[in-house]
Amino acid sequence: MKTSKLTSDQAFFYEHAGWSYDPETETSEQGKVRVAKLLAKAEQLAKKRLVHFDWTIDREADSSDFSEKRPAWDLWICTLHHEKGTKLNTMSLCGIDFGRNGTPWGNPYMRVVEAEMAYEYLG
Repeated sequence: MKTSKLTSDQAFFYEHAGWSYDPETETSEQGKVRVAKLLAKAEQLAKKRLVHFDWTIDREADSSDFSEKRPAWDLWICTLHHEKGTKLNTMSLCGIDFGRNGTPWGNPYMRVVEAEMAYEYLG
């Protein structure tokens, strides 16, 4: 598919996000486009509903949990925050790997994780 038919946000997720598809009802390409559109929509909805995200180093895990390469590197936690009236709702995803010396900032995967969390939280 030509990404020129997608919005810039959809094209971002088309390029950077993973996707799935049901081979009985769609092609891999159709699944990739569908997921890109869903993530772009979830990202927009999160902004409208004032959902925000915090990133911190995961103190409960590091790369030694899955890699023998030393020294181990940090993994990250992304926490979604959303106020509904007087109640603060949160959800977190832990053990996010940006690689040795990697951080969320400036990494396209940061935006993908946030959109996926928004999709899970907001539906």
